[in-house]
Amino acid sequence: MNPFTSAQYMLVRKIISGISLGVVFALTLSCQGKEREAYSQMENGVVGVWSDRPSEPRSVQNWEARWIWLDEGLQSSSLLARRSFELSERPSSARLKISATSIYELYVNGQYVARGPARCAPHHQSYDEFEVAPLLADGQNLIAVRSLFQKGTVSYHHKARAGLLVQLDVGPKAGEGRTLLSSGRGWKVSPDASWDDGSPLISRFHLESRDRVDLGKEERGWNRIKFDDSAWANATVLHRRVGWPSQQSNDEGSVLTSPWTALYRRDIPYLEEEKRKPSELLQAQLFPSGEDVEKARIQITKRIDSSLVHESEESVQKHLSVRNDLAGGDGVFLLYDFGEVVNGLPYFEIEGAEGVVVDVLCSPFVVDGTFTSNVIDSLLHDRVTLSGGDDNWRSAYFKPTRYLGLRVSGGSRPVVLKEVGVHQISYPFSKKGGFHVPESPWLEAAWHATLKTLDVCTTDAFTDNYRERRQYVQTTYYAALGNYWSFADYALVRRCLFQAAQEQVASGLMPAYAPQHGDDFMVILDSNTAWIRLLHDYFLYSGDKDSVLELLPAARRLMSFFAIYVDERGLLDRPSFSYWIDHSNLDRRGANFCINAHYLGALEDFAELLTWLGDESGAEFSGKADVLRDSLRGLFWNEDRGLFCDAVMGEEQSLMFSEHANGMALALGVATVEQGELVARELLAGDAQELARRESGLTVVTPAVSYLMHKGLAQYGYTDESLALLQKRFSRMFEVGTNETLWEEWWLHGTGRTGRFVAGKTRSDAQTESAFPTALFGEFLLGLRPTSPGLKTVVLSLPNTELKEISGSLPSPMGNLLVDWNLEAGTLRLDVPEGMQVQLDESSFREAGRRLKKAAGTSGILTLSHGLHNVRY
Repeated sequence: MNPFTSAQYMLVRKIISGISLGVVFALTLSCQGKEREAYSQMENGVVGVWSDRPSEPRSVQNWEARWIWLDEGLQSSSLLARRSFELSERPSSARLKISATSIYELYVNGQYVARGPARCAPHHQSYDEFEVAPLLADGQNLIAVRSLFQKGTVSYHHKARAGLLVQLDVGPKAGEGRTLLSSGRGWKVSPDASWDDGSPLISRFHLESRDRVDLGKEERGWNRIKFDDSAWANATVLHRRVGWPSQQSNDEGSVLTSPWTALYRRDIPYLEEEKRKPSELLQAQLFPSGEDVEKARIQITKRIDSSLVHESEESVQKHLSVRNDLAGGDGVFLLYDFGEVVNGLPYFEIEGAEGVVVDVLCSPFVVDGTFTSNVIDSLLHDRVTLSGGDDNWRSAYFKPTRYLGLRVSGGSRPVVLKEVGVHQISYPFSKKGGFHVPESPWLEAAWHATLKTLDVCTTDAFTDNYRERRQYVQTTYYAALGNYWSFADYALVRRCLFQAAQEQVASGLMPAYAPQHGDDFMVILDSNTAWIRLLHDYFLYSGDKDSVLELLPAARRLMSFFAIYVDERGLLDRPSFSYWIDHSNLDRRGANFCINAHYLGALEDFAELLTWLGDESGAEFSGKADVLRDSLRGLFWNEDRGLFCDAVMGEEQSLMFSEHANGMALALGVATVEQGELVARELLAGDAQELARRESGLTVVTPAVSYLMHKGLAQYGYTDESLALLQKRFSRMFEVGTNETLWEEWWLHGTGRTGRFVAGKTRSDAQTESAFPTALFGEFLLGLRPTSPGLKTVVLSLPNTELKEISGSLPSPMGNLLVDWNLEAGTLRLDVPEGMQVQLDESSFREAGRRLKKAAGTSGILTLSHGLHNVRY
């Protein structure tokens, strides 16, 4: 008897298979020699062109454009640039290529196209390419660009430099056109007088500024065809200004000039952009103009004072008339809720008296019902001065926004707020994987929280969280685990691998994040081990052998670097560089267990990767892994505590113990069966937990490094117990009023690494290192373990759980593998995509006292290939 009827099975397929998150994304691949072009459908008929070959620099022979800017003596960080041109007829193809340091906003004939480029270092400068023919017309046409320069160095070759690069090629078809216009002296440029060059940074973690804008100084209509730019200056062509001898003054310049020494076509899809309106006006209240709005902590009461604000029947989607002629010069504060976190550029359309100041305050969450824009070590505060006319403003840099506050102050007449919202920018994720457990809604909530966390922390990279926005390698390692089982996006992972490798130094060492900002070549050793493991997993899930082979020399240099610090016991002992492990309070003297466990994972993964490539040197790294595992198992085991200690100094054991070390001992297979039982008993003990240090003295893992502990417990047979602990610790993240995302620490209003609370300090409620549940559930509840590159082979084990029904899907390059378990009835249904083989792990059935009975429609019981299969046991 089949476990499901056809109708029931189709319902399950709908639940667990690819269901879009609502993104509009069209992708086509076409072979052009080695390179494959990919396409993103955008607004106004524009198509964004990108490549799946991130390592391949573009020839500059077909570039006539030069890098341009204002006269560099002006020291302006905001540029307006225009170039008008005539067309006798609209061409069939018009490819516009553009890049900038650091951000551009592109307009064609007054219509907004996009912003970019994707984050990059100038030695591998990324450029975007658009098919803009639908926006062109017979007669006069205009390309207009606003470019914002983020001051500060980027990467280690040369200091960052403001610059803009544009070229338009037209012709009967793409790739066969002539260059119609290119950036050079013929372009008209002007500093954006409305932008304050003294704008403070949003956070110390990145180079983005808060808006300080005076719309009274704005060039109205600068991006329209009819604008008169005769008073603007001609652009300055940028020449090399480093090295000796200096470049000759009569040199014509080049498309490649320092610091831009190579050009690479964009290698990830274009971000999606759309207007988002708030779902609710929470409150309106007086706010004294003399008070510092940046430091304000506003209690949310949800009381709307009708004497302060008039709201139309169709709520905040329509006009709001704000009384701003109040006695004493007080301002009005309006607080909106979007219902969920929206990454994007706050905007408004407003009409008020000249000199009225609008403070725009954003926050992704509130703590204890109190709103403040001073969150997660960032000041999400823009300030705009009105011109006295009808003003449209959009911020320069994105903010994570669920709650948006407007403080309107000054002026002699009421202000009319016509529209307010966020211009959302988001990565075009498409949900492919799925998971369904009818008896445990919490598990499904955790699965979806993984997707939401990845979504809100991702723009042009998997970034750490709201505050840092850096592409840390270890962040991408954990993010990729969640991503492979949900979105199966390979482009972001590939880009991180290449960008980190591009920053590698001669010794083999890589920085913790890339592209590097400033002079901070941040070294985190566990980030370097994560790069090796990320490369292994990328090959496993994507099957992209070409990229892996290109990155292999960088991997070899990195593994050679580690060998320098290995002692005769195979341990990394007193390395010269720091290691992260989420800044937890661990004993870091001598040989630390955790960094050595990370190194063990890198050794094993690199050995397997080499084996997949047919390289016999993989055995060398397997041998090193065996030596290291034996040392960890013997030297760090404390018989009295029945735990692995944090560190060993020579022959002396540390007296500190942590969930970190003992969870990793399970996850990396260091513990024997007997040791594993003792460790699991301690990790699962029901003692009082302050989520910093347990009653037993164990240092508690943070959410961001919980994955290996929960994985280890499940590997040693404690799946349900691991899930119960996961639920106990993470459940507060799903309470009513939260964003239902996975937090950086166990608290939002303090630091969980020490247990000491800091007044006014907050941590992020979305951290990609915490976005691991999809991978954990996929392996131990769906029972799936990929074993060969490109998911050509997947091992399927009987889940070790008391749950009765589990359904889900694993995305692969060949399509989705669908799995439906009825553990109570002893039935399994599989839908295997063409090109994949599923190997049933007989031992997992025997260990559970079960026996495989039948594999209908196949000639063998152990290996199932393409098609629908019913299995009984």
